[in-house]
Amino acid sequence: MKDFRKYPRHSCAETTFFATCTYVIEGSIKNISPRGVFIECLLALPIGQIITVEVPNRRGSHGTECKGRVIWTNKDGFGVEFQHEFHPHKQSDMRVI
Repeated sequence: MKDFRKYPRHSCAETTFFATCTYVIEGSIKNISPRGVFIECLLALPIGQIITVEVPNRRGSHGTECKGRVIWTNKDGFGVEFQHEFHPHKQSDMRVI
């Protein structure tokens, strides 16, 4: 099925860390677009929670930090809308599937 979203998602499987104002937590990025990311995580975050997500890269150095807001949750994780557009192919050299 064709994806007609303005910002198509790119599937991936990358370990990430994200930070709230209190905690740093590990999760797994399952898909990413210039405007957001789906993070698989056992921790349930409230809708509206502001977090900073580290988008990893292949070079082994620190990834790019993206600030965003949790806009939906389900039993597997949550969706984050970035405050600013992020272009993974240009900024992080992240492995996308």
